[in-house]
Amino acid sequence: MTADMYEAVPAAVADLLSHTEVRVVVLRGAGSDAFGAGSDISEFSTRRLGDQASVYESAEHRAWRALAEIPLPVIAAIHGPCMGGGVAMALHCDIRIAADDATFSVPPARLGLAYPRQALVRLTELVGPATTKLLLFSARVIKAEEALRLGLLQQVVPKPDLDDEVERLAERVSSLAPLTHRATKLSVDSIRDETLTAPAAEAHDDCYDSADFREGIQAFLDKRPATFQGM
Repeated sequence: MTADMYEAVPAAVADLLSHTEVRVVVLRGAGSDAFGAGSDISEFSTRRLGDQASVYESAEHRAWRALAEIPLPVIAAIHGPCMGGGVAMALHCDIRIAADDATFSVPPARLGLAYPRQALVRLTELVGPATTKLLLFSARVIKAEEALRLGLLQQVVPKPDLDDEVERLAERVSSLAPLTHRATKLSVDSIRDETLTAPAAEAHDDCYDSADFREGIQAFLDKRPATFQGM
């Protein structure tokens, strides 16, 4: 990820969300070689030293915040290397599914920089304080199965099956109630602050005053699949 790529993420997310029919978002690396090899270290000497460091990190944070604030389920489909800044991008998704060739590393100790707090908070939530420290202290590369065991991932599949598995999950999620997904995401994310935020509380209440809720009840009674409209 170059600085320009980080800076482009919020606009890309905004464009995506302008399509009101979107129910699920999938984040993946282009091609089939890597999810994300990290930030472009060749830029660091000119764009991440001294006064420039805060500008660079602000671009990173805006990109991560744009991903985290997508009001829809976001799935990271991870193949190949997922390193440093790539891990941070994946951490700001809701679910992480990896191919069995995926590898992970958080290597700031190799460079002498500090991993941003926003990413550290999310990593610690998933794998715990001691494992977070171990990953950063050692800067070692771990394979997908170990990442699954540690809690960084929710699922590992053979590489040829990754796209189909992610598509199946996305289709299932998109067939269910959008207002429930929104309330779930806001409420679970608000646990980080130990309070139910106003948007999360509002999203919770909206479910009980929605046509989708009435449709869900009727579909259950009719023994048929529900058709949810997000209203």
